[in-house]
Amino acid sequence: MCGRFTLKTDPKVIASQFQVSSIAILEGRIADLTSPAKKLDQIESDPFQPNFNVAPTHQIPAIVSQNEERLLAAFAWGLIPSWAKDPAIGSRMINARSETAAEKPSFRSALVKRRCIVPADGWYEWQGSPGKKTPYYFSAPNESVLGLAGIYESWKQPDGQMLWSAAILTQEARPDFSYIHDRMPVLLTPELQDSWLNSPTNPLQDVLGSATEVALQAWEVSSAVGNVKNNNAELMTNQ
Repeated sequence: MCGRFTLKTDPKVIASQFQVSSIAILEGRIADLTSPAKKLDQIESDPFQPNFNVAPTHQIPAIVSQNEERLLAAFAWGLIPSWAKDPAIGSRMINARSETAAEKPSFRSALVKRRCIVPADGWYEWQGSPGKKTPYYFSAPNESVLGLAGIYESWKQPDGQMLWSAAILTQEARPDFSYIHDRMPVLLTPELQDSWLNSPTNPLQDVLGSATEVALQAWEVSSAVGNVKNNNAELMTNQ
């Protein structure tokens, strides 16, 4: 699974790497899809701050395609199906298994109609052993931002406002890192990002192999990352 990740890169660098033309903004901060979108040159301050320990239910930036342009907006991490009676279900829906997402009522509609890319500098994963779990940090060797395949959904709140949420797709870990964990996020190469966002009929299987094409490195980090209150660059330090 993917239960924690980092996003510390400057928002404008992210926008450039992922060809984002606008960001949903409300009172100077990144906002959800119901908020006005501003072009990058209209944004005076950073719309979001670095997060070294992104956890479930946190607001996360994600890239969607609207009117043939890429838009960066905020989503609650943990997908809430439109038919859900209680939004608390989202805390258990942070990941969607790529092998079964098309069959699950919670994910199948979003997989076809509402795809997104979740930018991340890296993610944390725990290597399990009897009585002990050791956290590792995964990232690209060149420190480029990774594009994680995601899906999103909207849920109507009692006051009529829409709550936007997202989940990250996962797949079987590639062989060189399976000794740490048996799952990993679905990683999108730059060549596949456009088809992921704009070709919802594209079989999910087409992107699963791209994870092997993305250069990765991993190292052991401090157990302090297990506490969501800890949020600093030291969490990523090689132990």
